[in-house]
Amino acid sequence: KQWYQRRVRARNLGKDLLAPKLVSRTQIEKIGPQEPTYRQIIKQAKKVYDNLEEQHERAMKLSDAEARRIHKRYKEEILELSVIQRELFKRKNEVRVLSEKLIDYQNSDLYNQPGTFANIFEPYAELFKEQIEEAKKDLID
Repeated sequence: KQWYQRRVRARNLGKDLLAPKLVSRTQIEKIGPQEPTYRQIIKQAKKVYDNLEEQHERAMKLSDAEARRIHKRYKEEILELSVIQRELFKRKNEVRVLSEKLIDYQNSDLYNQPGTFANIFEPYAELFKEQIEEAKKDLID
């Protein structure tokens, strides 16, 4: 204990009699806005995260449903085109007319634009509607 007291005096860490000991009080009249606590910040961040996770799951379900719808439509279009092809090969004159239409289509400005190719086959889809419906029923069964 003596050793400690000597060391404190030697380093001038003991009582300082020269320094005045003034104590002042400050009165706060108005408290400023309360800042959020860490717990509140974490709680808010968790809410935001949960909300984003929920939105992501909803978006994934919608995109899955959309992908299934597109795939189903693609299969239907392939089926329609195969029926049209089969029926057209039974009618030689129709094949010649369609061939000329396809050559004109390839030479036109509409080539490779979305939806224009389907327009060429539209009249045939109506013409062979019964056969297409039969093929769809066979596919379902």
